[in-house]
Amino acid sequence: MKRVMIIGGAGGMGRWFARFFKANGADVVIVDRSERTGEIATELGVNYRTADILKDAVDEIGDMDILLLSVPIDLTVKAIERVCPVMRRGSLIMDVTSVKKVPVEMMARYTAEEVEILGTHPLFGPSAKSMEGQTIIFVPERVNRLYKWVYELFVRSGAKIEILSAEEHDRLMSVLQGLSHFVLITLGITLKELNFDVGAARRFMSPMYEILIDFAGRILNQDPRLYALIQRNFEMEKIHRTYIGVATRLYEDIVTADIEGFIAEMEAARACLDTERAMRESEAVIEAKIALERARRHTSK
Repeated sequence: MKRVMIIGGAGGMGRWFARFFKANGADVVIVDRSERTGEIATELGVNYRTADILKDAVDEIGDMDILLLSVPIDLTVKAIERVCPVMRRGSLIMDVTSVKKVPVEMMARYTAEEVEILGTHPLFGPSAKSMEGQTIIFVPERVNRLYKWVYELFVRSGAKIEILSAEEHDRLMSVLQGLSHFVLITLGITLKELNFDVGAARRFMSPMYEILIDFAGRILNQDPRLYALIQRNFEMEKIHRTYIGVATRLYEDIVTADIEGFIAEMEAARACLDTERAMRESEAVIEAKIALERARRHTSK
């Protein structure tokens, strides 16, 4: 039986992975400074330690096969500095933060040569029902038998694993995650600034616009500190400046009645998007949304 300790185990993703590893036969311990740690551990059916890993010693770290860090991005490096030196040879440390370059480098610096290192980024949140169909980025730095065990477990559980270097991960996620979040959060804040009554407007929305609004709401429903830290931790300055520059340019096209300039911008952007595929895929999503609404109406009768 594998022994797994989750630092930050009372948080959303910590709890998710505690359930996951327990369901797959591991002996799980969660460690968290939350006063609810014991209550949460009881709900999960796992062991626990109430401790602030940045201040308190947790003697059992040296007994673990796998140590999983599930702490806020801005605390990850400090947590690594605290726990890595006491990990035993032949164990594995993994993190689930959404940035990879610095955490992976720090794990390599503070662990012994024989400690396995696996950076991971689950591209899903704690509301996910299972790993089935979920994408998880792996950044393997120093791996052996425990890495193989984790990899095979995730694959058996239906995960889609993509392997990247830490640098490539951060470059891709700065756009796929950082830019997408920034656009959706901006949309939500703009609706607030306009005093736009989304609830009242839903009856007039086509499925496409309702889906878009719901994705903005999905982001705004989650931990704002996490999303602020994502915007700060990727190399987002260039991306922010580019996005704001494009928005300003389009605005100027409209206010100066440069319709041809606006059209040219849209046509040029098509070159980097498979617009035909986008139409097919989005139509499938819209049809699924229509089918869901139809089923709801039928159920309510």
